[in-house]
Amino acid sequence: MGINRIDHAAVRVGDLGKALAWYEDVLGLTVLSRDADTVHLACRGKAADITLVKGTQSLENFTFGVDDQEDLDRVESILKKEGVAAERLNGDSRPGEGATLKFHLPSGHELRLCTGGAERRAGISDFDSKGSHVPTDMDHINLLGEVDPTVMRDFLMMIGFKSSLNISVGGKLAGIWLRGSAYDHDIAYMRAVRPSDRLHHVAFAVEDGNHYFRLSDRLMDTGHRWEFGPGRHNAGLGKSTGFGTNNYAYVFDPFGNRNEFSSGMEQFADDTPPLDVDIAPEQMTDVMNGWGYEMAETFMTVGS
Repeated sequence: MGINRIDHAAVRVGDLGKALAWYEDVLGLTVLSRDADTVHLACRGKAADITLVKGTQSLENFTFGVDDQEDLDRVESILKKEGVAAERLNGDSRPGEGATLKFHLPSGHELRLCTGGAERRAGISDFDSKGSHVPTDMDHINLLGEVDPTVMRDFLMMIGFKSSLNISVGGKLAGIWLRGSAYDHDIAYMRAVRPSDRLHHVAFAVEDGNHYFRLSDRLMDTGHRWEFGPGRHNAGLGKSTGFGTNNYAYVFDPFGNRNEFSSGMEQFADDTPPLDVDIAPEQMTDVMNGWGYEMAETFMTVGS
């Protein structure tokens, strides 16, 4: 019972063909189905991990997995009690989607919870790269918005997420990281620097350091470069373990949607207390990058 990891994200792109040159040709994702307005792709298997939606940029919606209908019923009951509108869907919007519950977060983002059907559990990560550069699965998502992070954290915890990390800058809460699963974090939210931005990144899973090498070479061979990383986040300021210490590498797709490639998340018991960090603005680079003294300026200022 409860919420698993992220199962799917739908992102808007300005041109499906140009987007596929990135997600299919460079990253190696597999097209499962396509029409005039959408393309469903998988890292592997027959369930869509990411959907490209004809538009401009940013996030259309995202889905976390649950095990069964009882999980959907539980969340729907909570939302009804709190006066939050929710809608049941048939689960036929993409390959691999089962019964679905759709609702909106206080930030306006559309969150869906879904079952995976008889053949799979939705929101269970696969980390086996099989020696390929291709990302193995979806890993997590980081949202942007103008709503107070405390409001977002309270809402997400109300429906079943657990608080992992809270970062304040100069005493003001700036970002929150929460988990549905046992892994370090599955969803994050930060205040947007640009008011129109709603997505900081969608994250794919990679297996280990060797996977980063293969993916980095793939980017170089196709004329691309990382925006930031690979590196290790450093929320504990000098500790390579604990909350906020996963490995990362970031790059933009052709339309300005940031992709992260994440690995090395630790797992924590449900009752593990969150890490609360209060830093000065000049410490942001230290928190975001424990392996070096540089951080791309765009990382904290540009979303989609």
